[in-house]
Amino acid sequence: MTIVLTRIDSRLIHGQVVQGWLPSLKVQEVVVVSPAAFESNLMCKMMRMSLPKEYALQILSPHQAASYLKSCEERKILLLVEDFDSLFKLLEAGVKLSEVTIGNTKYEEGKKQYSQGVFLSAEELSVIKQKAEAFSVNFVIRTLPTSLSTRLF
Repeated sequence: MTIVLTRIDSRLIHGQVVQGWLPSLKVQEVVVVSPAAFESNLMCKMMRMSLPKEYALQILSPHQAASYLKSCEERKILLLVEDFDSLFKLLEAGVKLSEVTIGNTKYEEGKKQYSQGVFLSAEELSVIKQKAEAFSVNFVIRTLPTSLSTRLF
Protein backbone atom coordinates (compact mmCIF):
# COMPACT_ATOMS: atom_id res chain seq x y z
CA MET A 1 0.00 0.00 0.00
CA THR A 2 1.22 3.45 -0.86
CA ILE A 3 -0.35 6.37 0.96
CA VAL A 4 0.18 9.19 -1.51
CA LEU A 5 -1.29 11.84 0.82
CA THR A 6 -2.58 11.86 4.37
CA ARG A 7 -4.91 14.78 4.95
CA ILE A 8 -6.63 15.97 8.12
CA ASP A 9 -9.90 17.51 7.02
CA SER A 10 -12.99 17.67 9.20
CA ARG A 11 -15.12 17.96 6.04
CA LEU A 12 -13.78 14.66 4.66
CA ILE A 13 -14.91 14.28 1.00
CA HIS A 14 -15.82 17.66 -0.50
CA GLY A 15 -15.05 19.85 -3.50
CA GLN A 16 -11.39 20.58 -2.73
CA VAL A 17 -10.69 16.87 -2.42
CA VAL A 18 -12.67 15.77 -5.48
CA GLN A 19 -11.75 18.62 -7.83
CA GLY A 20 -8.34 19.61 -6.47
CA TRP A 21 -6.53 16.71 -4.87
CA LEU A 22 -7.78 13.57 -6.61
CA PRO A 23 -6.83 14.55 -10.18
CA SER A 24 -3.32 15.57 -9.12
CA LEU A 25 -2.62 12.56 -6.89
CA LYS A 26 -3.46 9.77 -9.35
CA VAL A 27 -4.77 7.54 -6.55
CA GLN A 28 -6.99 4.50 -6.93
CA GLU A 29 -8.62 4.54 -3.52
CA VAL A 30 -9.80 6.92 -0.83
CA VAL A 31 -9.70 5.71 2.75
CA VAL A 32 -11.77 7.82 5.13
CA VAL A 33 -11.04 7.50 8.84
CA SER A 34 -13.96 8.82 10.83
CA PRO A 35 -15.77 7.17 13.74
CA ALA A 36 -18.87 9.30 13.05
CA ALA A 37 -19.00 8.52 9.32
CA PHE A 38 -18.32 4.82 9.93
CA GLU A 39 -21.37 4.63 12.18
CA SER A 40 -23.69 6.56 9.83
CA ASN A 41 -25.17 4.87 6.77
CA LEU A 42 -26.34 8.26 5.53
CA MET A 43 -22.83 9.78 5.72
CA CYS A 44 -21.37 6.74 3.98
CA LYS A 45 -23.91 6.98 1.14
CA MET A 46 -23.35 10.73 0.76
CA MET A 47 -19.58 10.29 0.54
CA ARG A 48 -19.91 7.49 -2.00
CA MET A 49 -22.18 9.73 -4.10
CA SER A 50 -19.69 12.62 -3.83
CA LEU A 51 -16.75 10.56 -5.02
CA PRO A 52 -16.33 9.69 -8.71
CA LYS A 53 -17.02 6.01 -9.30
CA GLU A 54 -13.52 5.21 -10.55
CA TYR A 55 -12.19 5.54 -6.99
CA ALA A 56 -12.56 2.74 -4.48
CA LEU A 57 -13.79 3.98 -1.09
CA GLN A 58 -13.31 2.65 2.41
CA ILE A 59 -14.94 4.37 5.39
CA LEU A 60 -13.45 2.97 8.57
CA SER A 61 -12.98 3.52 12.27
CA PRO A 62 -9.38 4.26 13.32
CA HIS A 63 -8.88 0.67 14.55
CA GLN A 64 -10.22 -0.84 11.32
CA ALA A 65 -8.24 1.62 9.21
CA ALA A 66 -4.98 0.70 10.95
CA SER A 67 -5.54 -2.99 10.20
CA TYR A 68 -6.64 -2.29 6.64
CA LEU A 69 -3.73 0.02 5.83
CA LYS A 70 -1.16 -2.42 7.17
CA SER A 71 -2.57 -5.36 5.22
CA CYS A 72 -4.12 -4.03 2.01
CA GLU A 73 -2.77 -4.82 -1.43
CA GLU A 74 -0.52 -2.47 -3.34
CA ARG A 75 -2.66 0.54 -4.25
CA LYS A 76 -2.20 4.28 -4.28
CA ILE A 77 -4.32 5.73 -1.47
CA LEU A 78 -5.54 9.13 -0.37
CA LEU A 79 -5.99 8.88 3.40
CA LEU A 80 -8.57 11.36 4.72
CA VAL A 81 -8.70 11.62 8.50
CA GLU A 82 -11.42 13.56 10.26
CA ASP A 83 -9.48 14.64 13.35
CA PHE A 84 -6.20 14.42 15.21
CA ASP A 85 -7.47 11.84 17.71
CA SER A 86 -8.16 9.43 14.85
CA LEU A 87 -4.77 10.18 13.30
CA PHE A 88 -2.97 9.53 16.57
CA LYS A 89 -4.76 6.18 16.92
CA LEU A 90 -3.44 5.19 13.48
CA LEU A 91 0.11 6.15 14.43
CA GLU A 92 -0.11 4.34 17.76
CA ALA A 93 -1.38 1.23 15.95
CA GLY A 94 1.74 1.18 13.78
CA VAL A 95 0.67 2.95 10.58
CA LYS A 96 3.81 4.64 9.24
CA LEU A 97 3.34 8.16 7.93
CA SER A 98 6.13 10.56 7.05
CA GLU A 99 3.97 13.64 6.42
CA VAL A 100 0.46 14.77 7.30
CA THR A 101 -1.23 17.63 5.48
CA ILE A 102 -3.63 19.68 7.57
CA GLY A 103 -6.35 20.97 5.30
CA ASN A 104 -9.20 21.96 7.58
CA THR A 105 -10.00 21.75 11.27
CA LYS A 106 -13.09 22.89 13.11
CA TYR A 107 -13.16 26.37 14.55
CA GLU A 108 -13.87 26.60 18.26
CA GLU A 109 -13.63 29.51 20.67
CA GLY A 110 -10.11 29.95 21.98
CA LYS A 111 -8.34 28.32 19.05
CA LYS A 112 -5.66 30.16 17.11
CA GLN A 113 -6.01 30.46 13.34
CA TYR A 114 -3.00 29.09 11.40
CA SER A 115 -4.50 29.40 7.92
CA GLN A 116 -7.87 30.03 6.31
CA GLY A 117 -9.31 26.74 7.56
CA VAL A 118 -6.90 25.55 10.23
CA PHE A 119 -7.62 26.35 13.89
CA LEU A 120 -5.71 24.78 16.79
CA SER A 121 -5.69 25.25 20.53
CA ALA A 122 -2.43 25.52 22.44
CA GLU A 123 -3.09 22.08 23.93
CA GLU A 124 -3.68 20.54 20.49
CA LEU A 125 -0.50 22.10 19.15
CA SER A 126 1.46 20.72 22.09
CA VAL A 127 0.13 17.19 21.53
CA ILE A 128 0.77 17.41 17.77
CA LYS A 129 4.39 18.40 18.48
CA GLN A 130 4.80 15.45 20.87
CA LYS A 131 3.36 13.00 18.32
CA ALA A 132 5.44 14.51 15.52
CA GLU A 133 8.60 13.82 17.51
CA ALA A 134 7.52 10.41 18.77
CA PHE A 135 6.49 9.11 15.33
CA SER A 136 8.82 11.17 13.09
CA VAL A 137 5.95 12.83 11.26
CA ASN A 138 6.14 16.19 9.53
CA PHE A 139 2.94 18.28 9.77
CA VAL A 140 2.23 20.81 7.02
CA ILE A 141 -0.66 23.11 6.20
CA ARG A 142 -1.80 23.02 2.59
CA THR A 143 -5.21 23.75 1.10
CA LEU A 144 -4.78 22.54 -2.49
CA PRO A 145 -2.04 20.91 -4.56
CA THR A 146 -1.41 24.31 -6.15
CA SER A 147 -1.01 25.98 -2.73
CA LEU A 148 2.28 26.43 -0.95
CA SER A 149 3.01 23.94 1.78
CA THR A 150 3.78 25.52 5.17
CA ARG A 151 5.30 23.59 8.06
CA LEU A 152 3.17 23.74 11.18
CA PHE A 153 6.26 24.15 13.40
